[in-house]
Amino acid sequence: MTLDRNALQQRLLESFRIEAGERLGVLADTLANWREGGASAEAIESLFREVHSLKGAARAVSLTTVERLCHAWESLLGAVRAGRLELTPERVELCRHALRAVQQQQAGKALETDAGEQLCAKLEGAARGETVALPAAPVAAPAAPVEPGMVRVSARRLDTLLFHSESLLQHKLEAQAYARRLREHAVAFDPQRGNRLLATGNLKLLHASLEQLPLASRDALKGLLDYLNWSQAQLDRLHFEAIQLEKAGRHLAQGLSQLSDAHVGELQAVLLLAGSNLIEGLPAMVQDLASQAGKRVELQVRGTDLQVDKRILDELRNVLTHLLRNALDHGLESAQQREAAGKPPVGLLQIDLLQESADRFELRVQDDGAGIDVEALKAKALAAGLLSEEQAATLSEAESRRLIFHSGLSTSALITDLSGRGLGMAIVQEVVERLGGRIELESAPGRGTCFHLHLPLSLSTFRAVIVRIAERTFAVPALAVERCLRLPADALKTLENRPSLVRDGRVLPVWALADVLGLSGPANREGELTLLLLKVRGEPFVLLVDELLGDQEITVKSLGRQLLRVRNLLGATLLGDGQLVPILHPGDLYRSALAVGAGSLERKAEQAPGSSLQRLLIAEDSFTSRGLLKAILEGAGYQVATANDGLEAWNALKQGAFDLLVSDVEMPRMDGFTLTSRIRADRELTDLPVVLVTALHSAEDRARGLEVGANAYLVKSGFEQDSLLDAIRRLI
Repeated sequence: MTLDRNALQQRLLESFRIEAGERLGVLADTLANWREGGASAEAIESLFREVHSLKGAARAVSLTTVERLCHAWESLLGAVRAGRLELTPERVELCRHALRAVQQQQAGKALETDAGEQLCAKLEGAARGETVALPAAPVAAPAAPVEPGMVRVSARRLDTLLFHSESLLQHKLEAQAYARRLREHAVAFDPQRGNRLLATGNLKLLHASLEQLPLASRDALKGLLDYLNWSQAQLDRLHFEAIQLEKAGRHLAQGLSQLSDAHVGELQAVLLLAGSNLIEGLPAMVQDLASQAGKRVELQVRGTDLQVDKRILDELRNVLTHLLRNALDHGLESAQQREAAGKPPVGLLQIDLLQESADRFELRVQDDGAGIDVEALKAKALAAGLLSEEQAATLSEAESRRLIFHSGLSTSALITDLSGRGLGMAIVQEVVERLGGRIELESAPGRGTCFHLHLPLSLSTFRAVIVRIAERTFAVPALAVERCLRLPADALKTLENRPSLVRDGRVLPVWALADVLGLSGPANREGELTLLLLKVRGEPFVLLVDELLGDQEITVKSLGRQLLRVRNLLGATLLGDGQLVPILHPGDLYRSALAVGAGSLERKAEQAPGSSLQRLLIAEDSFTSRGLLKAILEGAGYQVATANDGLEAWNALKQGAFDLLVSDVEMPRMDGFTLTSRIRADRELTDLPVVLVTALHSAEDRARGLEVGANAYLVKSGFEQDSLLDAIRRLI
């Protein structure tokens, strides 16, 4: 995006005119109240501060004449304020001359250079105690008109209005809850109405037969029948009143809901600012930093008309600065490097603001640079002790890229003004999570990097999923919940020694939310399971809960200064029934889950010794594929063990008895072809059935598999679980 410095200067000047108009009004009123007897110390202090602030505002927009004039005026007021000079009528009049000169400048009428310099000289001379002749008064100019309706509101008062707005929203939720209860109360009378006709007929029969009874019985029964008639009338009256109360409650809830929504909408409109406010000043910063780094860059910005909560934009400004600095320092190459790689010499930075839904948006920051060096990241993580050699070897590309969010980890070889300390991306992640959002990261070597920041449009309210565990109710931000699931209990498998769920070809770890939060009373595993599929920092995982109560709009309340940061908690909210409910922090939940074991989900009993289940061995270096194969085979009733590569599988075969081997071909240390050859050459294992499941689908690969002695050769791209199970059944 080409930087329009003239447009930026005009916006800054407009802001200055609004601020100057307000300050000049205060100055004019203050000076108008000064008399020959002088002014109070408070009035002089107030005037001095206003002139000082006006000078700073003029300096910010490069209005040197106004700045020079205010500086001289400030010198005079400073001497009076310090008690070195008396406030004589001549000096008061000189202050009024200075006011008129600044008013003239603020109105856009330039002051003659000589007149301005003379006035500055007289003010400075007066500050030194000299007696000066008053200059000719400049033409007084009215203050620049302020746009109608534009007023300044203190942050404290705006916070108070927000608090009242959220309280009104809470009352709306409570009114809706009471309206539902009144409706249930009115409906509860319906069975009584259905039985009324039958009861009325029976009462008439009893009344008709009273004359046939003895006198004592007749009086007793008549009293009972009269009581029943009265009770029926009371029930009818209560039913009518319940219907009326339900209608009134419904109308009240509707009215309060409309009022609350309108009030919140108007207040949010005050808080909502165009995305251009987030970008303002950043193009100049990008060009300056690019010049310092000896790089050429073009910045493109789109979607700046999107309206976002001012509080979110304020938080995101620092985030966006970190992302742009990282892109300039780590991502974009120099012009020479780009040309050598066949790229245009000018690098491209893109910022997009996209509305995802009624209450969410995406901030996308993308560059076309070198991309993230995954191997360098892993090497830094190993050197810092964040990973072991084994962990580094098993990390996927996506997992490796997300190492950049670890605090203190940077691939920069040199700490510079731009980056290198390894703190920026950790700060970015912390801010986004605190706002209730999430980050997704894409990168390709030589093609660049893209950060997707998914965030709420407003901080006042957002949607949450309400769940119950261990007799307690919690709210989970809906932005982090990918899906809510109800599955049979046998959908949960033990894969890689921990409870997991196979979903859409992915192996997802599962934890009971009660275990993660350290609550007693494990989730019930009988019947259907209620599960939440969450995604945090690009990592999907599943939480088991007791009950899903639905989703609803909630207001977020902080925990107060005494509980500024509590692990696993983002804040709290009040539901419509007045129940105080904690809001869970998705990022903390994932970190806490990693620190606990299987907990209450651990299998209660292992397969008994001597079991007749057939034992299969899976050799596969991919965690996902290994888990998927294990789930398929265990679901079919087999007892399954796993190995991470061919050498580990060979050792397992030599140490234990297995009925069949399912193996990948491409594996570290020992591939599937070599493993099969060894099996066929071993006297004890030569008859072991071997099924190769691989992505190698050429005729040569298939022929080699048969040549080394494989009993079946299945290609992953077209393989279905039924074909695998059919092959295994035929072989054993």
